[in-house]
Amino acid sequence: MTGGRVVIVGGGFAGLCAAYTLMQRGITPLVLEAGDRAGGRGKGEWVDGFSLDMGAFVFTSTYDTAFRLCEELGLPLVPSTMKFGHYRAGRWVTTTPDQSLWNWLRHFRTAVTMGFLSPAGMRSSFRLMRQIHREAEYLSFAGDSPLAEIDDDESFGEYLERLRVPENLQVTLKAPLKMILGDPEPAGQALMRAYIGETMLHSGRVYIPARGIGSLSAALADACSDVIRVSTPVRRIDVAGGQASSVVVDGETIEADAVICAVPGTKVADLVPALPDETRRALGAVSYSTGCRVVIGLDRPPLPHGWHGALYPEHDDTPLLLDRSVFLPDCAPPGKGLLDLLIGRDRAQELIPLDDEEIKHELLGAARRHAPPGSALPGDDEGLFYRVYRWEEALCMGTPGMLAEMAKVPAQLAGRIDNLFLAGDYMGVPSVNGALSSGYRAAVGVAERLASRSG
Repeated sequence: MTGGRVVIVGGGFAGLCAAYTLMQRGITPLVLEAGDRAGGRGKGEWVDGFSLDMGAFVFTSTYDTAFRLCEELGLPLVPSTMKFGHYRAGRWVTTTPDQSLWNWLRHFRTAVTMGFLSPAGMRSSFRLMRQIHREAEYLSFAGDSPLAEIDDDESFGEYLERLRVPENLQVTLKAPLKMILGDPEPAGQALMRAYIGETMLHSGRVYIPARGIGSLSAALADACSDVIRVSTPVRRIDVAGGQASSVVVDGETIEADAVICAVPGTKVADLVPALPDETRRALGAVSYSTGCRVVIGLDRPPLPHGWHGALYPEHDDTPLLLDRSVFLPDCAPPGKGLLDLLIGRDRAQELIPLDDEEIKHELLGAARRHAPPGSALPGDDEGLFYRVYRWEEALCMGTPGMLAEMAKVPAQLAGRIDNLFLAGDYMGVPSVNGALSSGYRAAVGVAERLASRSG
């Protein structure tokens, strides 16, 4: 191995990007992955000609590291501006994220239903948009995003109250966040506003690899296959003399010249008993949403023509519906459909202990109670196949001030355990891009350290 032994703990997006970056620099790391294959929350599956995403499913416009990796690995990106149905006040309205005046006029009825055109809604919408445009340089998911600089102790719920956003409009703003992240109110205002800002500032433009995000984790895992050891849970990272000296797995202690710990933020403190107290306190602010996802392969499109998805903002037990084959035709054979049902927060926690069939029955039943007009949602016994994915820790949300605290961690470690690097979505702006970017930064730090020591 060139320059020293580098051990990477965790083979999710952060760990895979770190390994890929090190190998590009002539350093051969060892990746230890607890699961039976690498990929973490970015894994995908291929079933009977369908491409399924098990976890993450979309890139927003500022995913710079993700875009670079897709280009290097030969994965074409499909751009899309999504059209969603929203079930509000007992009826369906449709939206696109286009901010043009024509789009607002075309969807006038929708704007009224969703609370934008009441006097209070217009006032608070203006304040919200003015602040988002004023802070546009911060509200980004890019690898070098300065979002942590505007993170503070205010929760998203407190932020909406301070802007006097009326309840009807709050439901609208929180709806997509609730479906994917869980309850956004106690989360930090900076991160939640970044999600809204991505929609407002970039007209809702999203990008996805043509075969889904799982194809990116698969391509990274394939590029790093020679250095990945799966089914190898790490029990401890030992520190001696201010250095991460070894990594302990069952029946073996692996000596290391540098360690990249790329596991979820909630797991780090248990793996590294010698962490500085201030780093341990910062990690205590990291939290994740719970998620449950059902994917069903169909012989027909499940949603109304042109719809990418459907939301039920006023119904906590009803999942977000997606037809990924609308914006990713390569994910399904011609003429087939791919229905994803996603739910988070407390309802996901209730569902996770159930068996697969029960979870599918519960989510489909909730969706069919208010089926979109012209949809063809499947019955319980319909479908070419189905898969259920459970995530006890789905997406990093964090408490108010988490981003600001985590931004201090590299400096804390540099003076105490300077060959230990943390990588994961919690070490950047929480997202796929945050995980990839943190893995890249950790790898660059390791490479510079080894080069300095060699010199």
